[in-house]
Amino acid sequence: MRKNAFTLAEVLIVMALVGFMFTLMLPTLVQKQSSTKSIENLKKAQDALQTAFEMTAKDNHNLPPQDWASVRSSSNKSDAIMKEIAKHLQIMSYCGESSKGCFAQNKYKTLNGINTSIITKDMEPSNLKIENSLTPSSDMSISNQDQAGWEEVNNAPMEYTEASPEFSSTYISLLDGGSVVLKTNSTKCDNLLPSTDTLERPLCGVIYVDVNGQSIPNMLGVDVFGFYLSNNNLVPMGFYGDDFAFDYNCLRETPKARETNGLACTAWALKNKNMEYRKCQAGTRLSWTGATRCDAPPQK
Repeated sequence: MRKNAFTLAEVLIVMALVGFMFTLMLPTLVQKQSSTKSIENLKKAQDALQTAFEMTAKDNHNLPPQDWASVRSSSNKSDAIMKEIAKHLQIMSYCGESSKGCFAQNKYKTLNGINTSIITKDMEPSNLKIENSLTPSSDMSISNQDQAGWEEVNNAPMEYTEASPEFSSTYISLLDGGSVVLKTNSTKCDNLLPSTDTLERPLCGVIYVDVNGQSIPNMLGVDVFGFYLSNNNLVPMGFYGDDFAFDYNCLRETPKARETNGLACTAWALKNKNMEYRKCQAGTRLSWTGATRCDAPPQK
């Protein structure tokens, strides 16, 4: 009589099938866990930097960075701003104008795997200036009001040392393992952030954060993210209305070698708390006004 039990061969076959299925699932599980950790670290970095700017502003008559006394008197604007906010950050290394020692060297890639030097390149020049704007935003009005108040208290108009060089970058690494670079391109932070909506946002500089420092993968949109510095506010790149749009600058697959591709994933990762753009294409399957997950049913 045959006993109701599995033979050794049957057990081995089942174990082999289970192992094969686990092998297929492992990369997805690892990517999901890695993405979750990166988003958590991104949020921590954003909070730490935003708090540092707010606390530094309080130390400087609630003025925006370009009007802080040490920044106005310095020719290196990014260095002066970074040294001010460093008082409220837990810094491990201050690398100054060189990325060496703070960021990985020549190892960064865009979201679609193209080599990029965006970490070490100067901030792009801007043709959109505040003085050309006909309708100042509320942020600009507050800045003007604070500046007028400072001048009244100190009985003197503000004076600004010209930025020399005009473009500057300052690099640091943090005790939690992340790295930060601040880039500026003007004396008075008198640029406007290009957007497709009707708001006018001052632009003082850009900030790139590598949430795990020099460790891999060193990829834009995966462990490297971007922010605009607008007065004392960090605005994540790729927000809904950003001219540097999520749909065109957070692409998993693209034939074009956009050196900044992936930085526009920042706002998406913070808002939606996922990196679905690593699985399916932004602008076709994912969008700010459509699906936020690859497996979501198509909208009618």
